[in-house]
Amino acid sequence: MNESQENTPIEDDEQLKFLESIMRYQDGALSPAEIQELAEAVCNDPSKRKLFQQVQLRTAAIHDLFRMDAFSHSGKLQDERLEEAEIPPLSSADTMPSKFKNLFNQGSDRPVSRKRFSISIALTVMSLLVVFGLLIQKESAPPQIVGPDPAPSSTASPVILTGEVRARFFDQVVLAAGNDVELSRDYMLQDGIVELKFPSGATTIIEAPSIFRVASANRLILNTGACSVHAPPGAEGFEVITPVTKVVDRGTRFYVKVQDNNEAEVHVIEGAADLYSLATSDDNSTESDKQEPVSDGQQTEFVKLTNGEAARIGGFSDQIGRMPGFDPQPYRFNLPDRLVSYQASSTEKASVDELVSLTVQRNGRLKNYSVEELVPIEVTWFCSDPEREVNGYMSGFRQAPSHPAECLEDRNLITGLINFGGQPSPLDHLSIVKAPSGAVTQAPPGLGIRFRKPVINHAGPDLVLFEVQLFTNPLDGDPFHVYPVSDRADLKPLTVTKFDLTMNSPGLRELTKLWSHRYPNVVESLEELRTSKNAMKVNVSHLHFRVIGVGIDLSELGYADGEEVEELFFQHAALGDTSKSSKVDPVFIAGLPPLKPGD
Repeated sequence: MNESQENTPIEDDEQLKFLESIMRYQDGALSPAEIQELAEAVCNDPSKRKLFQQVQLRTAAIHDLFRMDAFSHSGKLQDERLEEAEIPPLSSADTMPSKFKNLFNQGSDRPVSRKRFSISIALTVMSLLVVFGLLIQKESAPPQIVGPDPAPSSTASPVILTGEVRARFFDQVVLAAGNDVELSRDYMLQDGIVELKFPSGATTIIEAPSIFRVASANRLILNTGACSVHAPPGAEGFEVITPVTKVVDRGTRFYVKVQDNNEAEVHVIEGAADLYSLATSDDNSTESDKQEPVSDGQQTEFVKLTNGEAARIGGFSDQIGRMPGFDPQPYRFNLPDRLVSYQASSTEKASVDELVSLTVQRNGRLKNYSVEELVPIEVTWFCSDPEREVNGYMSGFRQAPSHPAECLEDRNLITGLINFGGQPSPLDHLSIVKAPSGAVTQAPPGLGIRFRKPVINHAGPDLVLFEVQLFTNPLDGDPFHVYPVSDRADLKPLTVTKFDLTMNSPGLRELTKLWSHRYPNVVESLEELRTSKNAMKVNVSHLHFRVIGVGIDLSELGYADGEEVEELFFQHAALGDTSKSSKVDPVFIAGLPPLKPGD
């Protein structure tokens, strides 16, 4: 019998049933057929044999504790039982060994009264159950790690993080969409934006840098930073506590900003809110911990703000003062439109393989698209910088494709055309020369692509770009320029400096198979990539690459809503020595389908 079979545990329901059979066996209540079934189970199943031995030993120990006269002759029996490892084959109750019969006064020289017999059996069974429960608890408990006393754990709350944009916390907390937010824990949001939803339906969008805490299912403490609050009907009474004021919602949208000096501003976008001045204290506790408004006798003072009104408190003033400078601009109605997530198939090692689908927020709404719904591209141009790129120009498998453009035109998130040319600042004018057929014959260093069908500009992202990235490279992604391929004066290049999905985003998986194709010379065209015979192929899987991504809104290039776009041009925007700087490494580019009416 192999080791895995010997260590196979008994399921809970089966274990309880087997335990009941052992107890009935000790009670002499099993039929001959049941005795035979029990014997076969113990002989054939090592886990059950071990359990039977443990129960028998513990039963013997219990009887020693009772030391009843009826069992005075069982000293030898106990010794024999300790040595017993298996149930001998039994065919009937008459052939049951006397040592088991004697356990319950069968064949005893001194009869035991029915009352004493019942009490002993009850106590034995109860004690056996207690001991058996402790046994199970002991065997199933995880090993204890000896070390310093752990910090007191926070309590989970019904408040959910419903979304985040490049969120990074100072204390390395990682919160993904759908995670519970812990009660009474200070979250130090160092970068990005998070959205929280409370049980009442209230939502808060908190922007970095901020320190916040969820105090209860209906209360947020904002020690510093900014948040936008929406409390729909049914969420009235939701509170935001700052070091100097308490804001109570009365069915509204409002914006709260808290400075490091405790000065707080409240701007009511719509509806109404009540502002209370919090009591001051000479002890070391913070005002946000006290959460008690200043009370004047029986009357609690507050200021009521309605649409378009603002107030300030703190700094050099302990009184709430209305502000003439109401500003609705900082208020966020929702998180920014962006690439939210992607889903990919897995290799045999569970690493990222081909793109399956992606989720984007467009016009404030989440949209999920399968890869079949995306608009594919074809590569029209590739040219590197004048200096040779030591990290190569293609990523993917060890065997290069016959046509290098396929590295970027397929669905695979490993293959790509990387480290093409560019400069820190975008070109004032993009000069591209085409043949009568439309093929690009001359262009600056960079990457040219054409959509296989026009992409229509709508609200939010209109195309996506994914790149492979290292932890030693910029965590927000490598900056790059996007150019419209047009001479129109109203269009302009866009420089992307931060990806939507960064190296800090939760849920990213590692690429365990990745080769870099490196060339001893500068590569100035796709043809040179195809015909070069001197490429060195380097396995870089050990560097723990991830795939990050960003959504690009064509409106930021100057295109009007509803305009069609057929071509784009890309350049890296690396600073300093371009031969040593980290450049953008795209492995997938595609357009998004047009939004439908009502989206």
